Amino acid sequence: MATKILFPVDHSDAQSWKKALPVALEQAKFYGAELHAVSVIPEIIQLPNLPANYGAGAKEHVAEKIRAILADGGANDVPVHIEEGSVYREILKLAHKDGYDLIVMASAKGDFPNYEIGPNLARVVRNAHCTVMVVRD
Repeated sequence: MATKILFPVDHSDAQSWKKALPVALEQAKFYGAELHAVSVIPEIIQLPNLPANYGAGAKEHVAEKIRAILADGGANDVPVHIEEGSVYREILKLAHKDGYDLIVMASAKGDFPNYEIGPNLARVVRNAHCTVMVVRD
């Protein structure tokens, strides 16, 4: 039984939410669980030739995109977490730290033998402390 569900979303890849968002919503409704969305942006490195405020607003920009995706999918009230760093590491850290017991994640298209399992999904499935539901395209 799930009480907290984590739904990773890549705002730049519709495949990460088109089929997986309805499944995540269905699972949350079925279990009466909280559904949370997470998106991970690359770590913003401060290099000497960049201005001090370089990357300011990136998290809010991505959060707005994720909120729009969720609203279009009928999930207006889903909290959004924006993390910064390695995609699979940040998903795993958040899931463990906040006690999620189910991760609903979309698969990616690819060629045999690695079809539909990208490197981030593979690492999340392999290392998660909880159940991971893979929604195949």
